[in-house]
Amino acid sequence: MAVDIYKPQFMIRMVEQMPPLHTFLKTTFFNQVVRFPTESVTFDVKKGGMSMAPFVHSRIGSVVLERQGYKTETYKPPLVAPKRVLTTDDLDARLPGEALFNGLRPGQRQIELLQNDLIELDNAITRREEWMCAKLLCEGRIHVVGEGIDEMIDFGFENLIDVDVPWDDFVNSDPMQDLNMAIDKIAETGHSANIAIADNETMRIFIRNRKLKELLDIKNFSMGIIAPEIQRNGVTYYGFLPECGLYLYGYNGKYADNDNPNPDYPDVQPGDKGFVPKVHSLITKGRVIVASTSMPTAMLYGVIKDLQIGNFMRARVPKQWDQQEPSERYVKISSRPLPCPKDIDTWVVLDVLGDESDGGSL
Repeated sequence: MAVDIYKPQFMIRMVEQMPPLHTFLKTTFFNQVVRFPTESVTFDVKKGGMSMAPFVHSRIGSVVLERQGYKTETYKPPLVAPKRVLTTDDLDARLPGEALFNGLRPGQRQIELLQNDLIELDNAITRREEWMCAKLLCEGRIHVVGEGIDEMIDFGFENLIDVDVPWDDFVNSDPMQDLNMAIDKIAETGHSANIAIADNETMRIFIRNRKLKELLDIKNFSMGIIAPEIQRNGVTYYGFLPECGLYLYGYNGKYADNDNPNPDYPDVQPGDKGFVPKVHSLITKGRVIVASTSMPTAMLYGVIKDLQIGNFMRARVPKQWDQQEPSERYVKISSRPLPCPKDIDTWVVLDVLGDESDGGSL
């Protein structure tokens, strides 16, 4: 019995069995996945507190403890739906790595193309999710810009703090004091910070500070030579600060900005033929994220609704359809992701380079 490789259930299994694209921010902070039966998602955002139970006299019995304030929000996550087109020319052309002679038949090549397209579409969505996580962590808000949409998702984050002395003042700055201030602020919520993340340039400025050199207990530190451990996908482990219990990471993840004009090519707009997107760092230069890897967060997904294939409560929903003239076959993957903090006070962002940073205070 022939298998319809374009059946939604078959493609869903293919997507779910594919090895995921490695991410740093999403994997580190947004492991919990919550799927909703509606396109809109509902979440509670609270500001941390550490109220204690009061002492009472035995004749009084009890004292009312006020509930922590929180805000319930309902939002329709933006639809992310990249697609690919398949033509008869694609079926006739040799694939990269395919043998020059005695290669694949068109039917075999179609299966190979479908698999490659699903992998690349899924990876594109994953990169968008990583971008959303970066914007949330660095700014406390996500600016959603696309075809027919321009919205700001603002979680009310207020923990973006300018340090008193920029860290590139190697003599007068005190990064350790700044980090301890951030750690103490997070501790007020009942959470313990254990990680600090910045772009590699900012992290290199950090470890050059003279007040830190005697405090750093860096992996592979020998004879005063710092040898960072380079990990995959732009992640570098710099070391551990035993005095405050922070693991130090540099993250040089990049993204191509297809949503906004490239100032280097002002005459070509996004969507125009020949548009060249500008490449940016996911972590804003000059900003240091101090957080706990156990802070309460979730990756929320709204349901995907479609008149032809139905409704799916999944993070990824593939679909195929045909066009008669010209003869083309389309494949797309749809998703409605939204990274969400459950307590907006459980991380702090330090702006450590002042005017040199790529962004100002919120």
